[in-house]
Amino acid sequence: IFLMLKMTYPAEHIHMVTLDKTGKKSFGICIVRGEVKDSPNTKTTGIFIKGIVPDSPAHLCAKLKVGDRILSLNGKDVRHSTEQAVIDLIKEADFKIELEIQTFDKSEDANKNDPRSNGYMQAKNKFNQEQTPNNTMGNMGAGKQATIRNDPKRNATFSASQRVKHVPSNYDEDDEDTRDMTGRIRTEAGYEIDRASAGNCKLNKQEKERDKEQEDEFGYTMAKINKRYNMMKDLRRLEVQRQANIPLGIALAGHKDRQKMACFIAGVDPKGMLASVDVKPGDEIVEVNGNVLKNRCHLNASAVFKNVEGEKLVLITSRRKPNDEGMCVKPIKKFPSSCDEKTLIGRCSICLQTKFLFDQFPKARTVQVRKEGFLGIMVIYGKHVEVGNGIFVSDLREGSNAEAAGIKVGDMLLAVNQDVTLESNYDEATGLLKRAEGNVTMILLTLKSEESIKAEKEVEEKKKEEAKKEEEKPQEPATAEIKPNKKVLIEVKVEKKPLGVVVTGGKNNHVRTGCVITHIYPEGALATDNRLKIFDHICDINGVAVHCESLTTLKVHQLFHVTYEKNVNFTVYRADPPELEKFNVDFMKKSGKELGLSLTPNEHGCTISDMIQGQYPEIDSKLQRGDIITKFNGDSLEGCTFPVCYALFKGANGKISMEVTRPKPTLRTEAPK
Repeated sequence: IFLMLKMTYPAEHIHMVTLDKTGKKSFGICIVRGEVKDSPNTKTTGIFIKGIVPDSPAHLCAKLKVGDRILSLNGKDVRHSTEQAVIDLIKEADFKIELEIQTFDKSEDANKNDPRSNGYMQAKNKFNQEQTPNNTMGNMGAGKQATIRNDPKRNATFSASQRVKHVPSNYDEDDEDTRDMTGRIRTEAGYEIDRASAGNCKLNKQEKERDKEQEDEFGYTMAKINKRYNMMKDLRRLEVQRQANIPLGIALAGHKDRQKMACFIAGVDPKGMLASVDVKPGDEIVEVNGNVLKNRCHLNASAVFKNVEGEKLVLITSRRKPNDEGMCVKPIKKFPSSCDEKTLIGRCSICLQTKFLFDQFPKARTVQVRKEGFLGIMVIYGKHVEVGNGIFVSDLREGSNAEAAGIKVGDMLLAVNQDVTLESNYDEATGLLKRAEGNVTMILLTLKSEESIKAEKEVEEKKKEEAKKEEEKPQEPATAEIKPNKKVLIEVKVEKKPLGVVVTGGKNNHVRTGCVITHIYPEGALATDNRLKIFDHICDINGVAVHCESLTTLKVHQLFHVTYEKNVNFTVYRADPPELEKFNVDFMKKSGKELGLSLTPNEHGCTISDMIQGQYPEIDSKLQRGDIITKFNGDSLEGCTFPVCYALFKGANGKISMEVTRPKPTLRTEAPK
């Protein structure tokens, strides 16, 4: 499609716009190549923005409008490029593009009837209805011509004509949904839903052909839901029939990031209406009966549930993984045995609307104040270092009921009656206080002053410094505790008793960078001492460094099989996480032929304590004394007893697959001079 425009603008403005589509499906701009007549004798050709997708990066940046001209993209001049060339540049740009934009400044009168609303094109006229003077674009069918006539008094006037060059057979004008998503519409079944609802999501021709599901009364199909919320995880559509006088039975909570709004299920009452469907604490409610709750405060949800139409509730939820960022409170497990009148909202209810406040703020307190014309408190919207943004008491009227009830200046207002103010702005909070009558129940949190917080931080810093100094003090080797990721000197009492250990390391060994323990026998001196563990790196013995890069495997082995008179000193390094490598050894075992391995089981698997060479080439070339076999033919050997391991190895024939763990320590000893 080639678009010809005739425009007269008093001025133009050039600016840079950066769009980042991280987490989004596209940048959200629709482009077209066209001509602009900015005077009777001059015209400009180029790439223009013809539409902006709602909730896209282009829409949310609020710096782009329909009719803007793109001068360059990521530093490349596109004024004379074809439409397809610019599309290819956008596709190649990965997640971020930088646009040089030429915007024409219209007069104020022109802006009143601008076809752009909220940064994107309003809905097309689908029914060929006669256009009103306020409409800026007529029905532009193929081969037709549309002229926009404006008030001659306006400074900005333009006319447009469209000529079709060639439309590919697979072209679908519904590929990009550029409709206005503000306000509400009615479905074919007569139910009122939000324009931004998944029920109003537009499918293109191919998507319609694939979607065999019949739309429900709110316009929902799973194809439309998945397209509307394509960046959300594990989307579900849940239906439940409403029942009179039975509460909905869910507790709601907001996002733990105060800059984000969301509606999470904090708990499900087993006696409530939603106990029969697949909802769990942590699920995010995206929509209910065509009402969009995504990016809305959870405090508004009770009113939405109360006013939804229909004999059934249809919820769209997204189930997040346990470690995903989300709900601001821990799941609620205890619910009251019955709901009173205040809890019941029509035929639905949100149980424990304020309970999560006490889970999040254990020191919060409930205060009742009798309102006799006024409460006697003034509030502000502010920020506190301890809790962040919120509503705070800024002043108290002397002698008021609020002062008598123990309210203090600086208290954070968490709720007024059943309405939570945790994420409210100033106007919402003052509105609640003004509308409250009689005995007003408030949940408040007394916060520490900035001076006391500063003093506490100083005390904590001093304690940390003292603890650090304490750690730096030399420990008694006989009782020294081995701490991760630092060298520690320990003294082990042996008195001619064998150390009872299997180690690996040496210059003719697969492990050349250090000597590491791979098994500790329960009868040995090291097991009695009970400080050393498997995978500990022995850096020196009795002050003599263990240089595995210059000692043979036999020499390293002999260091731990010498008879020591009384005590032995070890310098130990315990890496956290352990420094290891894993690999597989596969071979064919012949019936009646042994593996030639002596194995010693421990909590990590079976350590090879000795080997007989010449049995199997794969074992001779890949395995060595000190390796730990962690899996045998897919079966884990961790914690297995010797009889179990023996039976597995003895009874196996044919193809054998072993997973082996081997230490891979960092070099921590200096080479001998």
